[in-house]
Amino acid sequence: MAKKQYQIMYLYPMKELVVKTSMKITCAFFLSLFVSSVLYSQNGEILGIVTDNRKAPLFGAHVQIIELNKRTITDEKGFFSFDKLSKGKYNIEVSYIGFETIYSIVDISTQKPKVQISLNLKPQQTELEEITLVGKSKTQQLRESTANVSVLQTKNFRDRNTNTSDIVKQISGVNVRQTGGFGSNAEIYVNGMTGKSVPFFLDGIPLSYFGSGLGLNVLPANLIEQIEVYKGVVPVDLGADALGGGINIITRKSYSDYLDASYSIGSFNSHKVNLNAQLANPNNKWMFGIHSFFNHSDNNYKVDVEIPDEFGNPIPATVKRFHDKFSNYLVNLYTGVYDKDYADRLVFNARYSGLKDDVQHNAIMAQPYGQVTYDESTLGASLEYAKKHILKKTDVKWYSAYNRTRGHFIDTTLNAYTWDGKIYDRRTDGGEISASRNFLELTSQNVLNRININYHPWEKGKFTLNLFTAWFRRIGKDPVAAEFYGEDFFANPTQLFKNATGLSYEHRFSQDLTSYTAVKHFWLNADGYAIQNLKLVANQQEASNFGFLQSLRYHVTKFFLLKSSYEYATRLPDEFELFGDFTLVRPNPFLEPEQSHNLNLGFQLNSQKFNCDTNLFYRDTDNVIWLRTSQFYAQYQNLLRSRTLGVDMELRYRPFDFLDIKANATYQDLRNRSPKNIVGAVDDRYFNARLPNIPYFFGNGEIRYHKSNFLNTKNNISAWWSANYVNEFYLFWSVDGNKDLKNTIPSQFVQNLGVTFSHPENRWAITLEHTNIFNEKVFDNFSVQRPGQAFYVTLRTFINKY
Repeated sequence: MAKKQYQIMYLYPMKELVVKTSMKITCAFFLSLFVSSVLYSQNGEILGIVTDNRKAPLFGAHVQIIELNKRTITDEKGFFSFDKLSKGKYNIEVSYIGFETIYSIVDISTQKPKVQISLNLKPQQTELEEITLVGKSKTQQLRESTANVSVLQTKNFRDRNTNTSDIVKQISGVNVRQTGGFGSNAEIYVNGMTGKSVPFFLDGIPLSYFGSGLGLNVLPANLIEQIEVYKGVVPVDLGADALGGGINIITRKSYSDYLDASYSIGSFNSHKVNLNAQLANPNNKWMFGIHSFFNHSDNNYKVDVEIPDEFGNPIPATVKRFHDKFSNYLVNLYTGVYDKDYADRLVFNARYSGLKDDVQHNAIMAQPYGQVTYDESTLGASLEYAKKHILKKTDVKWYSAYNRTRGHFIDTTLNAYTWDGKIYDRRTDGGEISASRNFLELTSQNVLNRININYHPWEKGKFTLNLFTAWFRRIGKDPVAAEFYGEDFFANPTQLFKNATGLSYEHRFSQDLTSYTAVKHFWLNADGYAIQNLKLVANQQEASNFGFLQSLRYHVTKFFLLKSSYEYATRLPDEFELFGDFTLVRPNPFLEPEQSHNLNLGFQLNSQKFNCDTNLFYRDTDNVIWLRTSQFYAQYQNLLRSRTLGVDMELRYRPFDFLDIKANATYQDLRNRSPKNIVGAVDDRYFNARLPNIPYFFGNGEIRYHKSNFLNTKNNISAWWSANYVNEFYLFWSVDGNKDLKNTIPSQFVQNLGVTFSHPENRWAITLEHTNIFNEKVFDNFSVQRPGQAFYVTLRTFINKY
C-alpha cells in the first residue's frame, strides 16, 4: 500500500510539470507571434523632402508626427525621415519661419510600409523683414565663423558650361589666370598670393595628389557642392602647408537614389559629358555610385601673332591656334555604408583619371610647338571614415589613399613651326623644347593619410588635432635623352616626404565672441637632382617650420559682424617645384620654404535682402617661390621678399525674390622689399617697386533673374549677365624703360550672357551661353592670349528619388 501510494505521489508532480511546460510553450509561441507582429508592424518608414515655392530645399524646417509627438528637422538637402512606425494613418505637420504651416496625411499599410512624400511650403503674405533669422545653414555658419572665408555654392552653375576655375574667379579677392584655353595651367591669386602659396583641396585633401586630370581648371561643377576660399588664415582641418590661403572644394554627398547627366557642346569643338549616379538603401544604409566625366576642346581660337615672311621678317597675322587639343576624363566608383553604429560614413573609392594635352607654346607664347605632347593617367584608391562620438565627446575623421600616375612626354621632331601650323625650318638636332629631345616616361606614386580628431571637453570649447602625411616617389626612363647625355638621368628616383601637424582650440566666450587659436608644424625631407651642364647634381634637404594663428569673431549687432586674424604662415616647396615636370618646368631641388606674416580685418553686414563683406589684408612674405620664365623653359626660384596691402569687397543684394545682384572688387598693392643683390640690380631702384605681371585692380559682377511658372508653362527660367574687369598692368618692372614704350597688358572687360530653361523638379534643363559677347581681347599669364567670344549649349537631366 505504501509502495502504491508512493507511485501515485510521484506521478502527480510529473503530470503537473508536463502541463505547466505545455502552457509555457504555448504562451511563448503566442508571445513570439505577438512580438513578431509588433515588430513587423513597426517597420514602417516615412521619407520626405521639404522645398519652397521655387522648389529649392529648405534647411531646418520642423517636421512633426502629431499622433506620436515625434519631431525632426530637415537637413541641407531638405530631407527628413521617420522610421520604426506601426501601420496606420499619421498627420504630418511642417513649419518653417516665414512660410505657411502645412499638414499632410500619410497612410502606412502592410502593402506599403515605406511612404515617400514631397512637401512644398508657400511664403507667408505678411512682411517678415524684421524677424530674426534662425536655423542658419552650414554655409552661412561658415561665413560667420572665425575664419576669413568666402563661400560659394555651385547649385546655380551645374546647368552651365563651367569649370571650377570659372566659378572661383567670381569670388572677391580671387583672380584666375590661365596660360591659354581649356585645360591650360591655371594660377589662382588670393589677396596677392599666387601659385603654390594657395593650395587647392578636395574635401580637405590637397588636390595635387589626385593627378593632373583632376586639376582645378578642368574639374566640372556637377561634382561640387560648394567652394570655400580661405584668405590669409587656413584652419588646421585642411592639413597642409599654405602661405596665403587655400581653396577647399566640397564634393556633393547625399544618401538617396539619383541620376545626374549632362552634355555640353560649343565653340572650338568643345564637348563636356558628365554622368553621376547613385543607388542607396535607406533600410540597410548602404550606397553605391559613380562619378564620371569626359571633356575635350580643340582650343582652335584666333590669336594675334607674327609670322616670318620669305625673308624672315615678322609680319602681323591673325590665325587659329593649332596643335592645342586637350582632353581629360574621370571614372570614380564608390561604395560604402552610412548611419551605422560603428560609422557615420565609411566609403571606399576606386578611380581612374587622366588627360591628353597638345603643348602649343612656351610660357610666354613666344614660340609655337607643332608636335610636343603630354599624356597622363592616374589609378587610385581611397578609404574614408567618419564617426561622431566614437569616444565620449570625441569625433574622428580618417582618410587614406594611394595613387599611381604614369605620364608620357614626347618631344622628338626636328621640325620648326610657325603660328599658322606650317613647317618653317628643320633643325639638325634638338627637339622643340629640349636640347636632348625627349621620349620620356614618368611613373610616380604617392601615399597619403589624414586623421582629424575633434574633442569637446565642455560646451563652449573644442580642440582639433589634424595629422597629415604624404609620401611621393617618381622615376622615369628616356632612351632618346639617354643617347644625348650618355646616361639616362631620368632613371634616378626623386622622393619627397611631408608631414603637417595642427592643433587648434576654439572657444565661445559668449554668443557674440568666439576665438580660434592654432599652432602648426611642417616637416619635409626631399631627395632630388638637377641636370646642370650635362651633369647630374644630386641634392638632399630637410626642413622643419612652425606656424601660428589667432582669429577672433565678434557680433557687434545681430546684423553686423567683425573679424580679425593673424597667421605666421610657412610653406614648404612641393614635388612639382622641387623636381619640375621635365617638360616646360625644370627642377630646382635647392628651394627653401616660404614664410609670411598675414593680417586680416573683416566686416560683414547681413540682412534678409542685403549682404556686404569687406576684408582688409596685409602680407609680409619672405623667400617667395617665384616661377621664373624664359623663352625656352621655366623654373621655380627663391627670389623676392614682398609686402602686400589690399582690400576686397563683395556686395549681394536681392531686391525681389526673382532677382539677385552680386558685385565684388579687389585692390592689391604688391611691392618688392628685396635688396639689390636678390633681384640682380646694381642699385636699389627695384626696392618698393610694384611687382610686375600681377593685376592690382580687378572685379566681377552678375545680375541673375529666375522665375518659376514662366509664362504659365509650369517651367522655370534663369537668365544672367556677368562681367569680369581687370585693370591694365605692366608685364615687366614699371621702373625700367620708357613709360610710353612699356609692354602693357591692357584693361579687359569681358561680358557673358546665358539663359536656362528647366523643369520644375529639375528633371531636365537646357542652357544657352554666349561668353565674351563683344569678342574682347583677353590676356592672362605673361601676356598669353585667351579665347574670344564663344557659344555653348548644355543639356542636363537630374532624376531624384523624391
